[in-house]
Amino acid sequence: MKELWAKSNIWILTAAGIAVAAYMALAWDAMLAGQRALGFFVVAIVLHEWEEMRFPGGFYDLMTRKFGIEGYTQQQAGLSHGAVVVAIALFAFVPFLLWERAPWLAGIPVILGFFEAVIHVVGIRIHNLPHPYSPGMATALLCLLPSSVAIVMLATPGIGVGGWALAVVCYLAIFACMEVMVWRSFGVDPRTIPARMRKVVSGMRS
Repeated sequence: MKELWAKSNIWILTAAGIAVAAYMALAWDAMLAGQRALGFFVVAIVLHEWEEMRFPGGFYDLMTRKFGIEGYTQQQAGLSHGAVVVAIALFAFVPFLLWERAPWLAGIPVILGFFEAVIHVVGIRIHNLPHPYSPGMATALLCLLPSSVAIVMLATPGIGVGGWALAVVCYLAIFACMEVMVWRSFGVDPRTIPARMRKVVSGMRS
């Protein structure tokens, strides 16, 4: 079962993204503007995962090398991405489905979209890349960021400070659980990650 999940999670994510895109095409006139923006974000995050993992891919190679992981199996990479897919369901699909009942959920993909845009640009410096590109940067800047701006304009007005605070808390909780699952997939004790991150930051300063 683990092997099947490791190999198929990106395809399951893609199928779900296609389903959202098909729903938007069929129900466009009946959808509110905020839900349309959230739907575009779902499609954007699916495209983003394909850029990070396959076209051109290489995201995991950069991350594992930077955090001192000496080699990994395809099953480990697949299982770790499975944790990301579960997180994406909470980051993007749940807000798309439940936004009308809980408008504050729209803040969660907004935070993710801005984070991805920033981290992929900063990633050029973190990984000392020879070209002004990191795997995932194109879709982060051209798809996720515009979708996040659209969500801010169309889906978040009126949620208030309390709504944004709740979105931040939920985002951080989902992100933390995802990170624990990702690093455990590689056989890394999550408790060692802060020390590894400090080493990465000190390497950037030197």
